[in-house]
This record gives sequence, C-alpha cells and structure tokens, in this order.
Amino acid sequence: MSFTERIKGMGVVWFSFNVATSAIVLGGYALGNAAGIGWLVRFSDHLALLNTAIFIVIATLFLLKVVLAWETVKRMFYHPVQAPFMSVLSISIMLLSLDWGVVRGDPSVGFWFFVAGTVLHTLIFAAISYVFFMHTEIEVHTVNPGWYMPPVGNVLVPYIGGFLREAGYNIPQSLLGIYLGSGVILWIAFATIWIYRTIFHHPPHARLLGTLWINLAPPSIVPMAYESMFGLSPRGFHVMASQLSHVTPLLAKELSLLYGIVYYTFWGSAGVFLLIVLLITAGYLARGEVEFAESWWAFVFPVAAYTISTIHLYLHFPDEHWLLYYAGALYALAWTFYTVTTIFSLYYAVMELEGKTVEQLPEPAKPLAQ
Repeated sequence: MSFTERIKGMGVVWFSFNVATSAIVLGGYALGNAAGIGWLVRFSDHLALLNTAIFIVIATLFLLKVVLAWETVKRMFYHPVQAPFMSVLSISIMLLSLDWGVVRGDPSVGFWFFVAGTVLHTLIFAAISYVFFMHTEIEVHTVNPGWYMPPVGNVLVPYIGGFLREAGYNIPQSLLGIYLGSGVILWIAFATIWIYRTIFHHPPHARLLGTLWINLAPPSIVPMAYESMFGLSPRGFHVMASQLSHVTPLLAKELSLLYGIVYYTFWGSAGVFLLIVLLITAGYLARGEVEFAESWWAFVFPVAAYTISTIHLYLHFPDEHWLLYYAGALYALAWTFYTVTTIFSLYYAVMELEGKTVEQLPEPAKPLAQ
C-alpha cells in the first residue's frame, strides 16, 4: 500500500492517542500534587511535551488526508457512529491547552490551543448537530455513548476557560455558560436515549465496549466545569470560604452545602456508571467476546477524567482521605488501559506494515470489523 493510500485511509481515531495521553498527563499532575509525589509531576510535564510533538505529526498527516480525500472526510459527518468521534479532533487540541496552561505552567501557549480548539469544536459541533437533526437514517440501535463526545467538548470549554480567566485572560463568562449549558443538556438527553436503547433493545456490540466507558466522562467533567467557571476551584473555594467564615459562618456553611449538592450529584453518578460498565465489561469477558479494536482508546480518557474529578473533591474535603486512595486506584486503571491499548495498537500497526492480513494475526491482535 502506497503512502498516499495510507494517508487516505487514516482515521480520526488517531487523535484518540493524544486525548488519552493528555488525560494521563493531567491525571498524573493532579495526583502528584495532591499526594506530594514530585517525580509524577515532573514526569507529567515531560509527557505533555512529548504528546505535543506527536500531536503535530498526527495533525500534519490528517491535514494531508483532508487535502487528498476531502469527500471521505465529509462523509464521516453523515455517519451516525463516526460523526460524533470527529469531536476528538477539537478535544485533543483543547486538552493540549491544559497540558501547557496547567501542567507546563505556560498559559500564553495554553490560551492559543484553547482558542484553536474551541473554534474548531464549535464548527464540528454545529456540523454534527445539523446532520443529526436532519438525518433520516438514524435508528435507535445506532445510539452509543460515543454520541457524548460533542457534549464533552462543550463542557471542556468552561472548564479550561475558567483556568484561563484565573490566569488573567478576559474570557466572557456568559460565553462559557453557553457551552456549559448546551453540553450538560445534550449529555443528559443522549444518556437517556442510550439507557433506553440498552435496556429495551439489544445491548451494544462488543466492538463498542470501549465507548461504554465514555459514560464516566461527562459527569466527571461537568462539576469541575462549574467550579472552574465560577472561581470555585479547590484553592479559590477555600479562600472564599475562609473569608466568609470571618464575616458570617452560616454563609460559609451554605456555600459548602451548595457546592456539595452540585458536585456529588454529578460525581456520584460517575461512580454508578463505573460500576455498570465494569459489570458489562466483565460480562463480555466471560463470554469471550472482547477483541482488540481502535475504540479501546476510549477506555483511558473517561477513567482519567474521573480520577481528576475525585482529586478535586478530595482537595475540597481533605478529611475524606479515602478519596485520594480511590483516585490512585483509578489512575492506575487508566494507565493499565493506556499501556495495553498502546501495545496492541503498535503491534497491529507493525503487522500491517509487514503485509499480514487480519486472518494471519494472533487472536488478541485482531481488530474488530469496522
């Protein structure tokens, strides 16, 4: 297969590697700071730089695909399963904003990644929304948690924007509110449809197992988006609570109560989804239906997002020591998914370069039919 043909066949799923790596970076940075693990913070900083370099390579190759096979790219937006995953393009860029603005401590670079990612995500979100609402071929069995990707991108905007506002960038809060509101409402709507489809229709095919874990992402990011947008990140929250306690202790208590109501509602639902997807995953494993697929990259980001959300909760309520151990276990799970998926992805890529067909590959390395 020629280089041109390989480029034309390149999938948007390649950017899932960058999303997963950024998630590992951010999770490691948060856990390292919360637990006082210096080497983990430094490692996350170096991994962020490596992830940026790999992103530039992948983005350059995908731009070539856009030039060489624009019609193929355009058709992705009309596919009920592939279309939502186009958001991985913009999400990978927005996460690089956090890699640089938070982990590497350079908000100026992070700001431009944020602007580029937000603009691209807005265009992709608008295109996907139009196709979904005007589509005539979408059936209930095509609904899957991958549909959450556009709303996830929306709630990432206020989460990142809040950090940049604290860094001194004049980003309108009301603009961030539009992304937050639309992301939350659409996620709830899509989640309702997915639950209905899963309970009353045939369960998702094993190839979509990775996407089931995306259920953890929205309820993990939403409470962090609220706290970031309103300046209630762990440090800001404790400063405000301390100031209020000197004026009126009752108001400080009510602030903590309001925060807990919002945060626990979403974070708690992520915990329930974790139990559900673990049971479903165990069921597929017991039936021997789990095979390697590109969708395995979807395992990593949701678990890492839930890890970071748990750390934020711990920083708000440091007396809850078990939360830090829970976050550590989740981060270890994210690394397990990341390592296994990377190994299988590289192995399959090497076998493909050597010209071996899917039938010649060992069973664990066979990708599911697309």
